[in-house]
Amino acid sequence: MPVTNKLFTEAFRAKTIDGLVLPDRIRNDVSHGLTQNILLYGPQGGGKSTIARILIDGYDTLLLNGSSENGIDVIRDRVVSFASAVSLEFGAQKTKVIFIDEADGLTTQAWDALRETIEHYADSVRFVCTCNKIDKIPAPIQSRFNCVPVYPINKAEEDFMFAGYCAYVGKILTGIKVSYDEETLQQFVRNSFPDMRSILNDIQKLYIQDAKELNKESLVKTFDCSDLFTLIVTGNSPVENYKFIMTNYSTSPDDALLAISKSFVDFLTLNYPQLSSKIPYIIITTAEYASQMQTAPDKVLVLLACCFKLQEIIRNV
Repeated sequence: MPVTNKLFTEAFRAKTIDGLVLPDRIRNDVSHGLTQNILLYGPQGGGKSTIARILIDGYDTLLLNGSSENGIDVIRDRVVSFASAVSLEFGAQKTKVIFIDEADGLTTQAWDALRETIEHYADSVRFVCTCNKIDKIPAPIQSRFNCVPVYPINKAEEDFMFAGYCAYVGKILTGIKVSYDEETLQQFVRNSFPDMRSILNDIQKLYIQDAKELNKESLVKTFDCSDLFTLIVTGNSPVENYKFIMTNYSTSPDDALLAISKSFVDFLTLNYPQLSSKIPYIIITTAEYASQMQTAPDKVLVLLACCFKLQEIIRNV
């Protein structure tokens, strides 16, 4: 199937542990298969679900999403039912797997029920969980898992993974006939590292745009909300700025502010290096508005205020 007919996040998803860019610490933890329950945690896009899919391949598996299937009834009705059903192979009980993606979305009651289930079916069922925030997983549950942080935990791991990401992304770009130089490639990877999902989505943007070269101009187009970033730096009319934000981002203020938090500094570094002295103030301001966004009754107002404040900082008003 032509790669354009598939999401790049799926077309280039690793099928084996050897196909993943992992430091030895993580590779050693997952290379022995499901000899114990395993909980993979870390930021989005780092490979948790991919590792889990590889580990559960070939097993009779119940798949659950903790964000939407998170109550005690799910544990009682689906998990216990699946775990208690006899599955034989050559006359012996066959090991089964319960995979809970985004497990940090489970309720406290669900975790209480799951703890007993994990112990009761320890001989015949392995549990695989993924989550972003390990602190949302109760300590008694963590103690029943091999908890593996799926992100670089020191400078050596970060350097190893970054180099591996660059090599992998370089192969993909070559495969889709997009040329690049090493400096631009590293900037491209650094913008989203270690979120490989975001990097693959950005590569697909280049492919859809029929880019032939990864350069400064094409790199800018991979930033989410690049038009908003440009407006913050160059927009001179408060009225026109307001109209632009209301027209383009009033339905997605959370996503817009998240993009500012995640990528605006990189956007400035790449396109407006003369503004680098403003970066500390931009980070502090963005953090303040991001915290307000969590409880604000009008999130669009928070986004507008953040954008106008950043413009003040940039213009040193």
